[in-house]
Amino acid sequence: MKNENSLLMGAHRGIKSHGGSGKTKKNHFNEAKRFVSTLHQLGFGVRKWENVSMKHVAAVVGHWLNIDGLTAATVKEYLSAVRICCSHFGNSRVAESRNEEFGIPNRTYVTNSDKSLPENVFREVVHTLRNGSLNEQRLAAQLMLQRSLGLRFEESCKLNPERAVLSDGRVLISEGTKGGRDRILSSVPEVSRKALVFARDCISPRGSTMDPAMSEAQWRKFAYATLAKQGISRSTSGASMHGNRHAYAQGRYECITGFLPPCKFPSKVEFRSNAERVAGKAWSKLDRDARLIIKSELGHGPDRDSVVSQYLGSK
Repeated sequence: MKNENSLLMGAHRGIKSHGGSGKTKKNHFNEAKRFVSTLHQLGFGVRKWENVSMKHVAAVVGHWLNIDGLTAATVKEYLSAVRICCSHFGNSRVAESRNEEFGIPNRTYVTNSDKSLPENVFREVVHTLRNGSLNEQRLAAQLMLQRSLGLRFEESCKLNPERAVLSDGRVLISEGTKGGRDRILSSVPEVSRKALVFARDCISPRGSTMDPAMSEAQWRKFAYATLAKQGISRSTSGASMHGNRHAYAQGRYECITGFLPPCKFPSKVEFRSNAERVAGKAWSKLDRDARLIIKSELGHGPDRDSVVSQYLGSK
């Protein structure tokens, strides 16, 4: 128990200093806690994160996959917390390890289906909310930021244009980001600037576009309930508000390449035929460049190529 407590105390310190939203930190701590519990369940008496070895991690991963039956996606999430803790304590071998070294299979979740929120649904809901109560206007601002800047829900809630818009017009996304990873958006078209202006007018005394009388959890519940009534849900419109990020990614892809992404076509053959018709032999390079740019703009790490395909489809 003493060994376990030592690692948990270290996890608390490491995750607290890493940055990110409160929700992200809580999730990471629970993931690290699961790792520590399994590690000691397997009989390892490690007390410090700097002494966690590749052998220890491999043993825990094997238990999760083969005994506990966790999915590869879940194990990868848990390992992200382990790497944060190891990185904080200078354990670079584990912190810089690759999932393949532990025998974690790749996820296969790309369906090439279009998961964007339909433009007409977005416009109708935003129009209704902008003419509603103050909290509905705040929610409208968040939807507009999500779609025009590719923000996650929490990022759109916490973005304050007064702090986020830099002197040269670029936009810094630093609050509510996943994993505490800041990013700067250089492409800020007119529709994005209009969204930022509207959001600025909805900022509460707390410095965000959330109701200052609500907790983050209460605001999230209000947002999802309100949007479901307005028709934004997977069951009603085929997409949740996260579909705004999909729409952003697809729009950026077309802007960068000049042709539509794979998810807009019934088959990969039809996509490639159209891409080659529009851009000739250069289409493949344009596709690759666009994915790299969009991956960065969405706030995903350098090893998350397959995640971008969720938004665009695979070629």
